[in-house]
Amino acid sequence: MKLLGAALVLAGFGAAWRSQLRAWRQEEETLACLAAALEQLCARIRLTRRPLPRLLREVSGAGRSPAETCLRETAAAMERGEPPSRAWAAACRTLPLGEAAHSAAAELGGALSGGEEDICKAIQLAADQLRGELTELRQEKRDRARRSGAVCFSAAALVIILLL
Repeated sequence: MKLLGAALVLAGFGAAWRSQLRAWRQEEETLACLAAALEQLCARIRLTRRPLPRLLREVSGAGRSPAETCLRETAAAMERGEPPSRAWAAACRTLPLGEAAHSAAAELGGALSGGEEDICKAIQLAADQLRGELTELRQEKRDRARRSGAVCFSAAALVIILLL
């Protein structure tokens, strides 16, 4: 019975560890997707003379990532008549990002009401900041995975020892 309990504790801590790794992976994928989408949006703004909501929809595509959903929600809110800054801020709240990346993305909203040149500069600045955050996140990834794994399995080992 104690061995079964120990195995369940170990499995629980393993599941917690995998959940944390999954959250970090999702943050990394969201950062990469959002930065790429913003860079693509900036290029399309310069090349075409289409309305911003339409460009946001085109860039978002039919994907299901949180970044693409954010772009579609922003476009939908702007089409309903919401100001771009408020639409962007509301959509950005749902992104699974860290604090620094979240603030970099949220700052973009205020510039979406300006002229073409201002919008492109703000988008490029936000994309560059997100790329920087992504680089940092990737550099820290291996260390965080090791530390979280060590903590989870050490705690599991401690609980198992206490049970036995």
